[in-house]
Amino acid sequence: MKPGLVWGVLVLAVCGLGACGSREEVARVGDTPVLLADVALQQQAGGTPEAALEAVVDRTLLAEAARRDGLLKDPALTARLEAARREVLAHAYVESVGAKASTEEALRQRYAAQKDSLARREVHVAHIVVYVQPQATEAERVAAQARINRVYARLVGGEDFAVVARETSEDAATGSQGGDLGVLREGQVDPRFFAAVAELKPGVPSAPFTTPFGLHVAKALEAPRTVVPSFEEVRGVLAAQARNDAVQERTEQLRKDITVKRYPERLSTGKASGRTEGESR
Repeated sequence: MKPGLVWGVLVLAVCGLGACGSREEVARVGDTPVLLADVALQQQAGGTPEAALEAVVDRTLLAEAARRDGLLKDPALTARLEAARREVLAHAYVESVGAKASTEEALRQRYAAQKDSLARREVHVAHIVVYVQPQATEAERVAAQARINRVYARLVGGEDFAVVARETSEDAATGSQGGDLGVLREGQVDPRFFAAVAELKPGVPSAPFTTPFGLHVAKALEAPRTVVPSFEEVRGVLAAQARNDAVQERTEQLRKDITVKRYPERLSTGKASGRTEGESR
């Protein structure tokens, strides 16, 4: 028998025995109904519907036992339950607000409005690097500086950049390619590195410069240019911005619409007070 058919028979059997208050109820543990939605959630972890049902029943048995033993009278436990409920609801609401704000149409409108500000410089560049570890001693730093100075001297003396890169660069991945890093876009690499290479004239090696990774000599293989990323390239960024903006705006509106009363004096004393402080509307 197919799993889906087995599941359908199971649901009908349970309901046929009078255990179901509705077609959504697939089991009852004490006074607690187990719904199809409960099983579907459990089944996201994998397994058959039948196995998921048994897993939910087992956990519900334990929860029912906790209720009967009076554990719900424990303020710490009830606080944890309320915190879980609060977080699930808040998360669901944030997702709902964010989804409405990040529709295809809304994102394309945001892209059109921000298109000019999205422009970024990019440059096709090659480099030679001598790595310097953050914990390097002064002697190690002096030795690294001497190595990059010798590299620069060879380049100024007219040697081919790609050849020198293959022989001296400590970046094995790019060194074997003549130091070619490909096209780098502003914001994708260390700001100090990009600032050093973005103003280079094609074919002219830079003087040695420092980044958090070490000492570099670089060469622009093409003239730097300014480009505007396509909508698809920045879609994810635009969606995140739209969702964040919408949630912040909605939160501010909720602060105005829903009365909030704070009792800061109770935080330290734990005692109730008839005094109301920090009330906002």
